[in-house]
Amino acid sequence: MKNFPSLKKNNDFRAVYKSGSSKATPSIVMYVLNNKEGKNRLGVSASRKYGNSVERHRFARRMREVFRYYQDVTKQGYDIVIVARNKAKHISFSSLCGDYEKLLLSHNILMDRSE
Repeated sequence: MKNFPSLKKNNDFRAVYKSGSSKATPSIVMYVLNNKEGKNRLGVSASRKYGNSVERHRFARRMREVFRYYQDVTKQGYDIVIVARNKAKHISFSSLCGDYEKLLLSHNILMDRSE
């Protein structure tokens, strides 16, 4: 996909960590900050403790797909940073989607599907 809306610079990640709100499930942590740009951007973080580069990139690809899946029902204008926890390696894609949706609800940025 061309021009995937993502956070790339360290300063962007730091701003979300410092000023954003965070919620967590056993598999992922979500930080959210209003960006005033009118579109959502995703940042994914997985430390070396999570696993080797193959495992970390696999997690990032899965999270980008989850982000795309929920893009139409997520309120716009937010920077979202997802941090991997070790349990994320061992759960199914549908469980990862469920955790992501639960965190969107807890941050109050998930719209009704009827909107």
